[in-house]
Amino acid sequence: MISVKDRKEQFVSGLTGSSIGEINLITFVALVAYFCWNLINRKSSDGNVPLIVDFLLNWCGILLSTTLYSNDPLGLNILILVPCAAYYLITDKARPPTRTTSSSKKKDKNSVFKISKKPFITAYRSSMLVVTCLCILAVDFPLFPRRFAKVETWGTSLMDLGVGSFVFSNGIVSSRALLRQKIEGNKYPLTVKIVKALRSSATLLVLGFIRLWSVKGLEYQEHVTEYGVHWNFFFTLACIPLVVACVDEVAAYIPRALIAIAISIIPELLLSRDGFLEYLISSPRDSLINANREGMFSLFGYCSIYLWGQNTGFLVLGNQPTVNNLYKPSVVPYNPKSTGNSTWVNLTSASPLKGLVTLETIFVFVTKLVFKYYYFNVSRRFANAPYVLWVVTYNLGMLALYSLVDSIFGNTSSYSTIPLTLEAINANGLAIFLLANVLTGLINMNLTTIDTTPVEGMIVLVSYAIVIAAVSIEMYKKKIYIKL
Repeated sequence: MISVKDRKEQFVSGLTGSSIGEINLITFVALVAYFCWNLINRKSSDGNVPLIVDFLLNWCGILLSTTLYSNDPLGLNILILVPCAAYYLITDKARPPTRTTSSSKKKDKNSVFKISKKPFITAYRSSMLVVTCLCILAVDFPLFPRRFAKVETWGTSLMDLGVGSFVFSNGIVSSRALLRQKIEGNKYPLTVKIVKALRSSATLLVLGFIRLWSVKGLEYQEHVTEYGVHWNFFFTLACIPLVVACVDEVAAYIPRALIAIAISIIPELLLSRDGFLEYLISSPRDSLINANREGMFSLFGYCSIYLWGQNTGFLVLGNQPTVNNLYKPSVVPYNPKSTGNSTWVNLTSASPLKGLVTLETIFVFVTKLVFKYYYFNVSRRFANAPYVLWVVTYNLGMLALYSLVDSIFGNTSSYSTIPLTLEAINANGLAIFLLANVLTGLINMNLTTIDTTPVEGMIVLVSYAIVIAAVSIEMYKKKIYIKL
């Protein structure tokens, strides 16, 4: 008789994914929820949306879109939007939009560049974390469609997008340190950068080994072709800062965008060699490198995604547009009305929304060309160039839409209100992600998830979501911030 462990491994193996259009519709629910939260918040006299409404919109919405409403995400979007829009229209009083006054705009133009908090970035990152935390458990239940789980080798799926988006988001966050160096005028030698990278990677390496021990020692189900026999996502996250620390030396002379392109091309050159693809897919796992070839090989693509995240951070994190911020870390304020600007400066300097739309337009064009004419399909397993293009294009587009929502509601100040459940998970993102992994393991070891009914599955998943949201909110309220 086949064991439960083997059944669970078969449950997530050999999958081919779903279409990019369907994935966009599924995740669009998070954006609609953020828009609706702002609608309700605008009508709130004290600027506070009830916590239960916040949770239902920003957590339960995406949970429903990946389970019970997985076959009708458009219908779910309408079901969320219509009641909130009706509430906005029939409620008499509304708080005035918190738009920046002309005097403050003038003052901001003349102020020095600084890193500022942007509500749309917090909402984007937090929604991505919510989707990730929910999916890593939901994938073990039958009510989570198999087409949303990670594909075997070629294709696109919701969870394939999730890991890449996590890396892209981390790249945005890491760009803060690079901008601070520019502001302070500091330039660290390579040895210092590597030491800093080792410190930031140490915890992730420990978590990776704990994950490895738990999988091997506790007979937990594993999917070998995902990263390899011993490799896991924590090891990938730990290695990226070390690689990027070395890239920083080159980035002083060559824009990160060009480096990211070069890095993403390396896997394609290797894949085009005779026998190399066959080696990656079917070679015996008879050595440490062979056993973990997917995890090591995919580092090229994930580093490229991370660099694109950094490049995006240069554009969106500042309190005002800076010169050439489309492709490099700049702290020189950009004045579009200056007659001394060259054409290049005007083309490569932009506000967050304009810059995101510009980059998204370029990426959509290039991605469509690659998807149409390139002989390899998207592969998260190898993090090839089509995968990098897909992930970056998606994240740039979602960031642009979140930025648009903030523009509509006048959320231009760092003091603008953000959904509490999203603010809380963003404050301890990696710690909450770790908690989600631990809870997922505990639930799987105490429940045969693949044998549950839809009702049982939803009870477990909603309870799990409540626990994670509650812990993150409690930590946030008590000002407990764990930086791993």
